Amino acid sequence: MKKLMPMILAAVLLACVSAPALAQSEKPRVILYTAYRQVGWGDLVQIGWVDEEGGLWKIEGHDLELKWPYGWEEQAAFLEKNPGEKIGEMDFEALFDLKGLIATAENTEGRASGYMNDAGTETSRAVRYDGEGKMETVLLGMTGDDFFINPDMNAQALYRKLRTMFPFVRCYADESWGSLAVPLPTFLKKEGVSVSGARVEIRYDDCEAGPIQTEVTPEEAAQALALWQYGWVTEKENASVVTGGTYTISFMDDAGGTLCSFTLYRGLLATVDGMYRLEIRDADST
Repeated sequence: MKKLMPMILAAVLLACVSAPALAQSEKPRVILYTAYRQVGWGDLVQIGWVDEEGGLWKIEGHDLELKWPYGWEEQAAFLEKNPGEKIGEMDFEALFDLKGLIATAENTEGRASGYMNDAGTETSRAVRYDGEGKMETVLLGMTGDDFFINPDMNAQALYRKLRTMFPFVRCYADESWGSLAVPLPTFLKKEGVSVSGARVEIRYDDCEAGPIQTEVTPEEAAQALALWQYGWVTEKENASVVTGGTYTISFMDDAGGTLCSFTLYRGLLATVDGMYRLEIRDADST
């Protein structure tokens, strides 16, 4: 099995890890960060960030001493120059998935609006670089005195990951931020399709052997039907596509035609733009 990104995005992604780019900086460059600043009723700065080698870092202190910049270019430079405290390391696959989301996240129209008063502001950004090292950022979200939601699902997935990786950074987003909570048929735009009485087929896709039709047991057919009836897509996990290791579940009519189908990879819903978390919710909870 091989995990791939679309070719044009892979070129952007590879620029993030090129050896010449690393040679230009004493430290690996920042690719994702979240920061909270309160200078109204207090003096507090909390910052968490990820570098391009997967290192997780933190800084906490007073703005009067840290002098955390306001411009994003200056902020990225600040994080590369200041040591901070290393608090973890991402494994290869998690870092690959993270970089895929960063490469595909989109800047969207709209500006931050006033929201709270003297609560401080939390700001989260993704940072990426072209082949010449030129930097751009994607604003993922802001909460507190200023409020902004980037509706792009890749951006929202990154925002949710930041909340998990750096829970110490104060944030005023509720738990639904970035959550889809959409029934599987609705997500696939097949909400009007009835699979009552349909035959279930399951195909395993091997990256070397190709598609392999499997023998479906009654238990597997029942599980497939339950996924279709009670499965909910809850959030985006990554922006990767795969060449194998997937199971495609199809509901077939009496004439052998496909009514609907979906693909799973390691328990995730695999689509043309990445993978999404999928969970079963009973009828009473929906």
